[in-house]
This record gives sequence, structure tokens and C-alpha cells, in this order.
Amino acid sequence: MPKSNKASRAGGADRISALPDAILQHVLSFLQAREAVRSCVLARRWRFLWKSIPVLRLTGRSPAREFREFMDYLLVLRDRSPLDACLLNFSKVLGNMHCVNLWIRYALLCQVRVLSVAFGGLFPFDIGHLPLVSRNLTNLELVNVHLNEKFLCFSSCPSLEELKMTKCPILVEEIFSCSLKRLSIEKCWFYEGRVLISVPSLTSLQLTDACGTTPFLEDMPALVKATVRFTSACSETRAESKMTANEACGDTSCECCNRAIAGVPNDCYDASCECCYGHDDSKEGCVFLKGLSAATDLKLIAETELIILKRDLRRCPTFSKLKTLSLNEWCVSGDHSALICILQHTPVLENLSLQLSKVPDYIKPVKATYNLLEHSFASENLKIVEVTCQEVDERVHNIMKSLSTCGIPLEKINIRQTNKSSGCTLTS
Repeated sequence: MPKSNKASRAGGADRISALPDAILQHVLSFLQAREAVRSCVLARRWRFLWKSIPVLRLTGRSPAREFREFMDYLLVLRDRSPLDACLLNFSKVLGNMHCVNLWIRYALLCQVRVLSVAFGGLFPFDIGHLPLVSRNLTNLELVNVHLNEKFLCFSSCPSLEELKMTKCPILVEEIFSCSLKRLSIEKCWFYEGRVLISVPSLTSLQLTDACGTTPFLEDMPALVKATVRFTSACSETRAESKMTANEACGDTSCECCNRAIAGVPNDCYDASCECCYGHDDSKEGCVFLKGLSAATDLKLIAETELIILKRDLRRCPTFSKLKTLSLNEWCVSGDHSALICILQHTPVLENLSLQLSKVPDYIKPVKATYNLLEHSFASENLKIVEVTCQEVDERVHNIMKSLSTCGIPLEKINIRQTNKSSGCTLTS
């Protein structure tokens, strides 16, 4: 290689260091905080850049003492420049974790906009009883965190727009926010009875695989999309409600309780029966469905028989904006009256999807009085009804008959069979 080229490379300028501070700090923000601090040894130009990086990524993988010492120095030496994000992720217990609350408060003092606190392990982290106060916080994510009333009171967080909670025990009576637009609650436990969720500005809701009592949803007039999925972990299944009710009923003439005491596996299948289905606290109105009634896109899945849905259908609200609806087999038990009731209250529906798995054990005839209207369902906007099933069986044929009776032309019904090995076919 010519000497001139060698000389030019050896004496070339450090072009990266010549970049503005904001760009270099943006690059450092993609590193873990410990790695970003280590950049101070690269050159004099890099000595203090880490002190003002806009994102702190803190992962507790080191021994407890070593990590806490690092955090002590970081919080003392770092500038109080505003934070775009602070991401705390701890994969194992770090001994005395009360210091985490101090790190959260530090991030709030630095006007953090995005805050994520995630814990691994079997036991949730107790985040303490201090209220969350921030005029700058817009996004909050919590994973495996023990939540109390004060922390979930967002009256002092006027800019909060997105809240995600995963695997969190929720010990509150109310979740309230005037500014919240996106709410995700996944695999959380509701321990304080029926929690009131009051989020009038919400546009997107995801409530999946929650444990405990179904929350009470207040009106959400701005709601656009909602995804709700219930599993057997919900305490308001028919089996759970019956067990609780039979323990509480003291009427010796109650036939339902007497059958249960005698060990006879026979229920009256009447959704209004408190002895078989538990106490009805929804007599003043809908507990759950009314809060979803403003949505334009709704996915409502129940993997077990959920009593609260059947009771809400007795006062079924009108889904005046709903255009896309996805349901599963919970609504086609018995004479399909639950499905018919929903269709009668969706006047502008365009797309309906029914997902049918194998016939579950909980599908039994239920004598429930739904808010059925005299007129049949005949939405002029309906484009397609898609029924997804493993096999085209008698249940599918009966559903088609019910849909046809409601005024839906067969040419708008599409059957999608997932079990291709079956010889059964159906042509609409």
C-alpha cells in the first residue's frame, strides 16, 4: 500500500466524534446504561456524553450489591436533563428492591415520558404506596408489579395516554384517567371485587385472560377498537358462581341448592337464578357491554360460560357504530338467542366473524331472557358473515338457519373449514 494512503488513514479525523452531541447521545441511548457509561473512556470528547442521554435502559442481571452501587453512582453523577424513556427490567430478585422505588421517582423528577417497570420471577414486586405524580408521563408499562390504589390513581398524570399492565395483581376499587387513550390489561388479577374502570377518552382497549371478577366498564364514547378474551380464570363462570351461591344460600326449600347438596349434577340453566349463577349485582344496568357499545371494531371471546355476558344481554345496549364483530361459541349455545340479540343491536354491522372450536362442555341450553327485539336483523351494510369451524357439523347448519331467519342471505355467509381431512362440506 502506498505510504500516502497509510498516512491518510493514520492521521484521519475521528468523524464519529465530530458529530453533534444530540446525535451521539441518541446513539448511546440504544445501549444498556452500564455500557453507555463505559463510553466515557473512548476519548475526551465522550467523557461526559453519557450524563445526558435521553433514554436509560437498566437491566438487573448483575449481583444485587454491584448493581445497586452502579445505580447509586449513576443517579448522583448523571445530569437532571429530561428523559424520553426509562426502562427498568429485572430478570431476578436483587435483594432489597425498595431502591427501585427511588429509581422510579428519579425518572419522574427527570420528566420521563415513557416509563417501563418489568419484573421476572414468580412473585410480583410491591411498588409501594406513593402516588404517581407527573405532568410529562405519556406511556406506562408494568409487568409483574403489585398495584395499589394510590399508584393507579392517575389524576396527577394529565398527559398519560397509554397504560399496559401484564401479570399484575390489581388491588384497587377504581382505575381512573381522563387522558388515557390506550389501555391493555393482560393476565392480571382483580382482587378487590368489581373494579370500576373509568377512562372516558379511551380509543383502544385490550382486556385478555384476566383473573377474578369482571370489571365494571363506564361509558367510553371515543372507543374505536376493543379486544376482550375471557378464560376459566375468570371467577364469574357458571361453575364458580354456582359454588359460591350454594355455599351462601340458606333457603332449605331451594330446589337448586338441594340438588347440589345431594350431589346431583343438574342446574336449572336459568341465568337469573342466583343459586346456580351467583348474586346479580348488575340490576342497575350493564356491567360490561355498555362500556364497549361505542366501538367500531370489537372482538369478544369467552373460552368458558361467562355469566356476566348473559346477564348483560338482558339489557343489551345498541352498538350504534360497530362495523366489525368477532365472536366465538359462547353466543351460540341453546337456541342462538344470544347471537340474535347481539345482531339486533348492531344496526350498521358490516363484517361478522364466528370462530367455532370443538363443541365445548359448557355449551348447554340456558333459559335467559335477553333484550330481543320484535324485528329481525337486516343490516343493509352487512357484507359478509364468516364462520370458522373445524368440521361442518349440525351445529354449523343450525347457525346458518338462525342467520337466515334473521334476514341474512345465504350468499353472504362464508364457511371456512380448518380440518381439511373431514369429508363434510357445505355450500352457501
